[in-house]
Amino acid sequence: MNNSVTKMIVRNLSPHTTVESLDRLFTDFGTVRSVSLATDVMTGLCGGFGFVHLYENETGAALSALNGKEFGGSVLRVALEQKQFPSSRQH
Repeated sequence: MNNSVTKMIVRNLSPHTTVESLDRLFTDFGTVRSVSLATDVMTGLCGGFGFVHLYENETGAALSALNGKEFGGSVLRVALEQKQFPSSRQH
């Protein structure tokens, strides 16, 4: 088994999404290493996106099954997080 962990971003989450509910959703596809949600500072509710860490060899099935799936009244957009590298251009 590949022990490398991949970070996925999950967008378009309902304000009522919890860490626990997102964890349960992804558990069907593998071992969830961690889940975090962006939260609204005023309400404490989900801010519409979060991150899920799965083992690299388990992400393909999760992406295929969950991207475009209805969850909590919203259609999810699931993708691998893209690494951002500093620009080497001089301004």
